[in-house]
Amino acid sequence: MRNELAMRLFSRRALTESVAREQIAAMSNFAGGLMRPDKCGEFEPIKKRFDLSDVRDPIRWLAKPHGEFLYQKGRPIQARGAMWNLSRSPGARFPAGPFTNYWTGQFDGKWANRVGIAKVEAFLAEMFRVTGADFGLLTTEVDLRAKNRPANSYSYAGMDLETGVPGLYWINFFSAELAGWLGISDFSERLASLRRLDGGSVSLKFCDSPDDCRSLETLGKQRAAIEWLGPRKFFDVRFPDRTAETPDWHHLPLRQADQNRP
Repeated sequence: MRNELAMRLFSRRALTESVAREQIAAMSNFAGGLMRPDKCGEFEPIKKRFDLSDVRDPIRWLAKPHGEFLYQKGRPIQARGAMWNLSRSPGARFPAGPFTNYWTGQFDGKWANRVGIAKVEAFLAEMFRVTGADFGLLTTEVDLRAKNRPANSYSYAGMDLETGVPGLYWINFFSAELAGWLGISDFSERLASLRRLDGGSVSLKFCDSPDDCRSLETLGKQRAAIEWLGPRKFFDVRFPDRTAETPDWHHLPLRQADQNRP
């Protein structure tokens, strides 16, 4: 895929069989099947035809410790990604971190423009809700791959929330608890568009189009936003060994998906 958009979701919600089923169904049913996979698999290469009427194998793959559900849609590929269960077995030598429910997704840029960027954004918001995620983001290909950035850029490829929020990207989603810890409630809309979501969650959007997300104006707004919220709450590639301020993830209330919504 070229000019791809990429999403990341971080959740502490355990991937039981019922949760795995709910997540796979939510992706498959969004907007009448817009994001429904054609193929799926437990490992690469992805070969199994995805059948929404029988998802026993995908659920089994995903619900086991260190399980994975890989998927792709379209030929040429329009969307692909993976759900990851990063939990560990009870006898594991080292305990799992707090974020064991992890989702990645990539979308072909031309296809995303054709179906509408608003639809992609709405999909991320729906998956953020279903996974009970603490943090979600939508970036462009360059955001994730350009790791050697100039020192004045504050969008980084750090992806471990225990070392600080990875950064501020094009579109960002925060749970109510994380938004409260960051102090986003009175965020200046001169820097980003703030949208309030279900359960007290919020999203920050720094520009309307992915074409503008690497502009100097957008990067300047992201840097100003991090300075306003507190740089020590964010991962900084210039100081990779720095101990960042982070929430007490193990004691924060676990956000549950709204079971009353269709």
